[in-house]
Amino acid sequence: MKVRKGIVSILLFSTSCLLCNASPRNEREDTLQQNKPTFFQRLNNKLDVILRSFSEKDTNYIEPQKYDFTVMAQHTQVYQYTRVVADNGSVLTLSPDVVFKAGPYFGWKWLFLGYTIDVKNFFKSSAGTYFDISLYSNQVGLDLYYIDNGSNFKIRHLDIGKNIGTSPLNGKPMEGLSERSKGFNLYYILNHHKFSYPAAFSQSTRQKRSAASAMAGIGYSHHTFNINYDKFVKQVTDNVPEIGTSIGKDFFGDDKISGMDYRSFTVSGGWGYNHVFSPCLLASGSLMGGVSYNVTESAYQSGFYSVIRNISFKNITLDFTARIGLVYNTSKWFAGLSAIMHNYNYRTEYFRTNNFFGTLNVYGGFYFDFKKKRK
Repeated sequence: MKVRKGIVSILLFSTSCLLCNASPRNEREDTLQQNKPTFFQRLNNKLDVILRSFSEKDTNYIEPQKYDFTVMAQHTQVYQYTRVVADNGSVLTLSPDVVFKAGPYFGWKWLFLGYTIDVKNFFKSSAGTYFDISLYSNQVGLDLYYIDNGSNFKIRHLDIGKNIGTSPLNGKPMEGLSERSKGFNLYYILNHHKFSYPAAFSQSTRQKRSAASAMAGIGYSHHTFNINYDKFVKQVTDNVPEIGTSIGKDFFGDDKISGMDYRSFTVSGGWGYNHVFSPCLLASGSLMGGVSYNVTESAYQSGFYSVIRNISFKNITLDFTARIGLVYNTSKWFAGLSAIMHNYNYRTEYFRTNNFFGTLNVYGGFYFDFKKKRK
């Protein structure tokens, strides 16, 4: 009996020890399961790491702003120019009137949102639509644009040779013309730890020491240019009778350039430089050149295989994007100006075009909501 009691006691003691040891372990496992991040928490952490990588910087060269929010007022002037050269040497130069826009902007870190109104046409409707936005981070920049001029183009110069003066047409609205462009440019800044585009163009940082950087990017654009042949011929002959109806063949080449619709795919590269005159004064300039392959709408709709099979060096053109900025930034308030200019080209066996689109911005603003320094 004593032996049985001893065995029972040992079994009870062992069981109690196992239960005691098992309970804390289960509690620890439950605690670990409760503390394990959810899918959305892991996703948020990864996104946070990615977003932080876009603002990585060498603080010996770039000073982060001490504020999260910005309020700014901006005045914008929009310029556009189109030059069409026929294969026989005739030249038609067109451009709409300069657009004057103004409005408020609100910024959070490196993101600026705002709205501008057409000051010149505030009390009347305008046939054109202009949308142009640029986003800047330390590593990546993005330009988005949509331009629909409607019937806003005016004739600035027409030259068909034969010593015929066409000055009566200068400044006249171009009848029967519609033009539309849309696209994007995406580029990567190689020396983003020391060179800051935001310091010059979005004021979310300050450049402390002069620095330069190479850049590389890609782009896409879609351009549509249509001329109503009969309306144009009538307008020209009504204003310059001595030209006669031969203007059609003299310039259009049997109506072969009355319309064009093409897409451009671009690979670009360039260089930018920020020069620091003083702790508060910065000048910035950059130039990117792109090699573009132009595809007509009909070829584009035929499919990728058709485009590759019929690839031709005649469809390759050079495009350019330039940026200039001057800003005075005290880390509490700022003022400055910037200009962004895009140049696009296109050619066929019958004609070639040169398109320019640019904006000039004058702005001023201040920061608020002081950030607490991280420990």
